Amino acid sequence: MNTYRIFSRIAGGIVAALLITTMAGCEKEPTSDPNKGDIMFSSEHHTFGVVDSEEWFEIPVTATHATEQSRTLGIEVIAAKSSAMEGYDFELASHTLTIKGGSKSGAIRLKGIAENFDHNTSKSITLRLVLNPENIANEESIETTVILQHCCPFDINDFEGYAVLTSTWCMQYMNSDSRLVRTHVEAGDGIIVVEDMLYDGYDIRVKLNTEDILNPTALLCDTQVLGSTGDAFGTIYGDGKILIAEASTYNSTTADLSSYISFYSTCEKFMMLYTVMYVEGVGEIGMFGNILEWVSDDEAERIMREGL
Repeated sequence: MNTYRIFSRIAGGIVAALLITTMAGCEKEPTSDPNKGDIMFSSEHHTFGVVDSEEWFEIPVTATHATEQSRTLGIEVIAAKSSAMEGYDFELASHTLTIKGGSKSGAIRLKGIAENFDHNTSKSITLRLVLNPENIANEESIETTVILQHCCPFDINDFEGYAVLTSTWCMQYMNSDSRLVRTHVEAGDGIIVVEDMLYDGYDIRVKLNTEDILNPTALLCDTQVLGSTGDAFGTIYGDGKILIAEASTYNSTTADLSSYISFYSTCEKFMMLYTVMYVEGVGEIGMFGNILEWVSDDEAERIMREGL
C-alpha cells in the first residue's frame, strides 16, 4: 500500500474522530432538573354544572413526560378575564398543584358556591399555570376557561300537576294557542304522563333523561296514539289513528329532523317536545312543537275560571 493511501486513510480516521467528538459536544447533557418539560392544561375550556356547594370539580393538567422528582407549580386566577369572584362564587382547593414523581398528570380542584348563583345563570373563571418559562410550550396552553353553570336539583315531582301546553298543533288544528293539561309521574321510571294531551282519552308518556345535568333531554316513550283522525279532521283517514313520534328519531321523508331534540328545564319547570304526527299508511301530517309550562294549583284554578 503506497504512502498516499495510508495517509488518506489516517486523515479520514482523524476527521471522523473529530466529527464524532464535535457532535458529542453539541448534544445536550442529560439533566436531572425536575422542572424540565412542557406542562399544560389538557383543554382550553371546561364546563361544570353547579347544583350545590359540596361537589368538587377537577381540571386536568398534563406534562409531556414524567420525571423522577415531584414538580410543583402555581395556579393563578386571572380576575380581569373572569366573571366569577373567588371566595364568593367559587373556591379553589389550593393555589398550587403538585405532579408527583413518575406521573405525567395532576388536577386542579374547585367548587362553585351555589347559593351565590342566580337560577340557571353561568359564570366564567380563567386560570393560568405559573411555571418557569422553559416549561411553557405556548401561552395558550397554560390558560383555561372554566364555566360554572348553575343547575337546579332534579325532582321529578316538580313535573307533576297542572301545566299550560302551547302547541303549534293547537294553532293549526284546534283554533287556539294553548290549553291547560294535567300530568302525573309513573313511579320509578322517570316518566311523565300528560293526561289527555290534545284529545280526551289519549295520554302521552315522556321519559326524562337525567344523566347529563347540563343537557337534560326528554324523549317520547315510543310511538303513541295522539287521537283519532275523526276528532282532528272530522273524517277517517287510513286506520283512523293519529300517531305521535319523537322528531329527532323519526325517519322523515321530507326533512332531516335529527337536530330537533326535546329537552326540559328543572329551574324553569318547562319541557319542549318536538314531535311528528302522522297516519300509518297515509303519511306525515307534519312536525309540531309543544311547550309545557308547569303552574301552581292556584294558577290552574284561575285559568279554569277565567281561561287562558
